[in-house]
Amino acid sequence: MHELPVVEDVIRVVGEQAEDRHLKRVSRITLVIGELSSVIDESVQMYFELLAEGTLCEGAALAFEHVPATLRCTACGSEFPHTHGFSCPRCGG
Repeated sequence: MHELPVVEDVIRVVGEQAEDRHLKRVSRITLVIGELSSVIDESVQMYFELLAEGTLCEGAALAFEHVPATLRCTACGSEFPHTHGFSCPRCGG
């Protein structure tokens, strides 16, 4: 259910940007989704199809790009993939 406000914001932001650029319609939107976001592609697609009706986004194709989580150690500043867990592999922080 938390996908609903996400989709509302996507349509609002994309619509504003399209209007600023004097576009008549949006044909494709790529969403970059972080590994830890718990956003479900199918739910986003469903809400998008309903909420985009009558907007510049109506009929636009959604593309989903999933990216792994990257963490930054507060002790040493090292960045590491979430696959290492939450402990820093460099300093143990």
